[in-house]
Amino acid sequence: MSSDQQPAHIASQRSHERTRLFIIVNLSCASMSGTVRIRDMSDFGARIEADTLPPLGERVKLRKGELSATGAIVRRVGNQAGVHFERPVNVVDWLPNKARSQLMVDIAFETIKPRFEGGPPTANIAANARAEASALPSSPATRDELEGIADMLDALADTMSEDPVIIASYLDKLQVLDIASQKLRKVGRDLAQQ
Repeated sequence: MSSDQQPAHIASQRSHERTRLFIIVNLSCASMSGTVRIRDMSDFGARIEADTLPPLGERVKLRKGELSATGAIVRRVGNQAGVHFERPVNVVDWLPNKARSQLMVDIAFETIKPRFEGGPPTANIAANARAEASALPSSPATRDELEGIADMLDALADTMSEDPVIIASYLDKLQVLDIASQKLRKVGRDLAQQ
């Protein structure tokens, strides 16, 4: 097997959910330094992409602003490499602000959606709770953040309500977006009064 092949046992060991990203970060190691693109990331690793990459086994440090993660190259395939982190990271911290807010909206919507459809949650409740906890920023939400998420939900509902097919098929489901938006605004107001 060549040095840029991924051993089968490493691929089968991947057990952490990955978040797809496209962010540019700085990479530094003994053999090189430069920018790389992170294509996806989990708490314990990332898939990076660049024209030039360190060799298998090399210890690397990824940096984005004040964030950093140290690990080792565990696989190489073409212009991509897998990095296994020495310590877990919070993937949400690495997301651009808009993506972080969108992830929080997605998780909130997937959590409340079954309740309005009249059925039980379709996913594992414990897994949902872990996903919700990991998606939240480490600092408490502010009124402005909640207002921003509510604005995104309103914009989504407005866009969807312009399509006659969506209205005909999902009118009652569109109300879920309005309810979620109103609830976020109320929580924001309550936070501001504390």
